[in-house]
Amino acid sequence: MSYLNEIKAYMRDINLDILMNCPDVKIDISKRYRNKFRLFYPSRKLIKYVTNIGGVLTGSRAIRCYTISGKPILERKVDDWDFIVTLDMAFKICADMGIDEIPQVDGVISIKNQRRWAHPDYSDAYRVGPVDVQLIVKEELPDYTEIDGVRIANFGYSISQKIGLTTDLHSKLGGKTPNYRVKDSIDEQYHKHISDMKEMIIKFNSLKWKQPA
Repeated sequence: MSYLNEIKAYMRDINLDILMNCPDVKIDISKRYRNKFRLFYPSRKLIKYVTNIGGVLTGSRAIRCYTISGKPILERKVDDWDFIVTLDMAFKICADMGIDEIPQVDGVISIKNQRRWAHPDYSDAYRVGPVDVQLIVKEELPDYTEIDGVRIANFGYSISQKIGLTTDLHSKLGGKTPNYRVKDSIDEQYHKHISDMKEMIIKFNSLKWKQPA
């Protein structure tokens, strides 16, 4: 746990630096996409609909949009889209997009092509494996920045979510799990988030010192 605590401390320092506008961090919404072939993205109609309705992009894909001197703080290829939506928004999304799930506050709906799952909380989403879209239902939207109709969760929110998820996965690794496949999935997700934060720590501090005085 001490290693995880060290990672957390670095991430909180980075968030404080960004809040103090040192260095000059900008948001580039084009970084949501890994390449220009957007027509081939799975669930692209759902992604467009949730974006247009006001869903707030969070998670690793949102963090990819934060740049220093045009370079993203996180460059890992991200497969899924995590959106924060309110309960009212979630009901409208489910009705208009044919999602046969009843949304609940603090619950999550995962979508993979035509398959959908509902989870009691975000940390349980690892049980279904890779998905296209996660709809995270909250009573209200987090703080965000809106650019050209695209809402990106504030850096601090996305980081706090990642830290909380990593801590929860770490706790699950130390407890009882139903079978080895579930434990392997937890371990994979835990190390993915640790790797993300290590990359951010190294890149942020490297790019920070390249800023003009």
